[in-house]
Amino acid sequence: MNREIENFLSTAHAYAKSTKGSYRRILERLLEIQNLDQLDAADLIKFVNQPKWGNAQQNVALFCAQKFLRWKFGSLHPALSAKIKRVKPLPRRSLDPDQALKVLASFDPYKTSGARDLALIAFGLDTGFRRAEIGSMMLANVDFYSNTAAALCKGGQWGYGTFSQETAHLLQNWLKVRKPRDGVNNLFLNIKTGKALTGDGISCIFKRLSKAVGFQISAHDLRSSFATLATIYGAPSRAGQIAGRWSSIEMFEHYTGKLALRTIQPYLPMANLKKE
Repeated sequence: MNREIENFLSTAHAYAKSTKGSYRRILERLLEIQNLDQLDAADLIKFVNQPKWGNAQQNVALFCAQKFLRWKFGSLHPALSAKIKRVKPLPRRSLDPDQALKVLASFDPYKTSGARDLALIAFGLDTGFRRAEIGSMMLANVDFYSNTAAALCKGGQWGYGTFSQETAHLLQNWLKVRKPRDGVNNLFLNIKTGKALTGDGISCIFKRLSKAVGFQISAHDLRSSFATLATIYGAPSRAGQIAGRWSSIEMFEHYTGKLALRTIQPYLPMANLKKE
């Protein structure tokens, strides 16, 4: 573990755990470069143009590297002038109603793992919480009286979500068979160990789920599916933005980017010309 990186991550900003992990990997690569004090803008652009990094990751790497260089060398460092174009990402993948129903029907609620996974999917669909937020969700922060939940969200701030009575019922079914290890208060647990589900553990659930239903689904798809499905069922964009903890309506609508394409399909020329 590099002491300089850890000092930066501890003093520069109150970064979330997931952000620290991402920045740590970037900075470990950056520190492989000799004479960082002499790095110029072109050198930094060359560094962030890693073959396996897409535009979004390149922008994250540039921001992280410049933040570190400013922290280490001051605001006059020559690489701080480097800029790359930010490309608007593709619309997020999300479940349509038929896919969501197929996913929910794929679990056996009479098995412990099935009860847990069904509750986790329903909770994610209703609240739009991210993978890390679901994994770190504490039972003490779930209120079944108001059907609300609180989690430390991206950026280290508390965020609040709400869930339906249907999801409350599935959560209660899971809690009947939930067997935590002493001192573990997380809502969702590893069935075998009784410890909190890790990010890798949640990813394994979705790998098995993708195989079972025959199409790709990830934990983050639950967040975009929350936005898409809520919009299909009539939720105003402003309500979806607040419930999903997005900073703007534009961000919420980005997560529903494919919805307009689905809506227009019955009206497409080739779908109607054959009826004439």
